[in-house]
Amino acid sequence: MAAVTGEALDQFRVRFAELARAKRGQPVQIDPYLIAQAIAAVMRECTVRSATGRPIVWNEYRMILSRKDFDLIRPLQTILERDMKLVLAEEARARSAELVGELRITVVFDEGDELPLSEGVVRVAFVPTAQLAAPKFGEITMRLDSFAVSGEIAARAAASPTDTVIVDDSAQTTHALRWPGGIAHFAAGSPIVVGRPHPDAPPRFIALAGAGSKVNKQHFWIAATSSTVRIGRFAKANPVHVNGQSLGGGEEIDVGLPAEVSLSHGDLVITVLAK
Repeated sequence: MAAVTGEALDQFRVRFAELARAKRGQPVQIDPYLIAQAIAAVMRECTVRSATGRPIVWNEYRMILSRKDFDLIRPLQTILERDMKLVLAEEARARSAELVGELRITVVFDEGDELPLSEGVVRVAFVPTAQLAAPKFGEITMRLDSFAVSGEIAARAAASPTDTVIVDDSAQTTHALRWPGGIAHFAAGSPIVVGRPHPDAPPRFIALAGAGSKVNKQHFWIAATSSTVRIGRFAKANPVHVNGQSLGGGEEIDVGLPAEVSLSHGDLVITVLAK
């Protein structure tokens, strides 16, 4: 029997024993890995496409578990949220997919006590960020910024005249990246990908001239406001430290300016400044 089967266009049944490839009758401990794999498997079931044919995936996932399974997973919420970001970033990147808003995963228990152990139901929807309902007491709710999850997809989006990163010192720019090989000026607002120069660079990209092979082609992303910057490490990128703090793959951080970004344990150090 399949690990994930569709029960309706917006509802799927998950059998964790099949997902874990457990022997028949063997008890299955539902852990963060299996939850993340289940959501990723459901995400793969989405066949919706944009007008240009690009995949669009649901951004709201509501997983219902038996009460006992829920009680076992609830103490692991911090690890679950970390794993979700890593797994779903990879899944979305592999599909070159888009999200309509902030990604939200909610895990609840079956109040009707009808679900058997080691099974779950996932309900999905397209919901713009502004319309996402507030979490309720007793739920495990994870809200993941859509760019943090699908940033590697956005980084490979088709170029358009309005998506060009400003890298000259003009009145339109507000911030700068400075490193031993050069300086790049950019404007606050949408995230920008930063990495080693390469022929197939995405449109919103700052190429770190002189960067060595330890710097990934897409190493981290940065989005700036007037006083702070949000910096995120791509899931498969080499180490990133921001002001001395290590970021895990897929993690992000908000810091004030100026900020220091160290790539690959100091192989290249970048300073982020406001103009």
